[in-house]
Amino acid sequence: MGFRWLRLVSVNSYRMASLQMFYQPGALMHLLILCLFLETPYGQENWNNPVSVDMIVSPMKGKNEFTVTLQVKNNVGQCMAVKVSTVMNPSIKYISSHAIYTSCLCSTNKYFWDIQVSDNTALQGKAEVVPAKSICPDDEKIFPVTSYVETATQKIIVS
Repeated sequence: MGFRWLRLVSVNSYRMASLQMFYQPGALMHLLILCLFLETPYGQENWNNPVSVDMIVSPMKGKNEFTVTLQVKNNVGQCMAVKVSTVMNPSIKYISSHAIYTSCLCSTNKYFWDIQVSDNTALQGKAEVVPAKSICPDDEKIFPVTSYVETATQKIIVS
């Protein structure tokens, strides 16, 4: 019984010693500065969402035919390479082709697909930040993140 009490005291004193560093004003200030630095290392740029995606589905003249527009916007002040595509769906037939676009995105770009839909469904478009080598010009300031995906989904109702 006495051994168990001794063991609890040593564990609790260890926890207290590890928390005592936060009672020192200098250590707490360093921790806050570190947190601020990690959250905003490049000023006001939005590193959480470097791109935003908006999908518009517009009807065409043909029955159950639609034009899909995927607008991809750059939310940071640096160019980046993006690969833009739509997710395959068995209810959707691509009239021209199921194109996958890769481009250098410095502000906002729009990408288009003409589709024919056989049944009520949902279409998902995605923009993926990829390595910029041989895609963006060498003289551009390039966004360093190369593994980010943003998606947009739109329901399509056939008549």
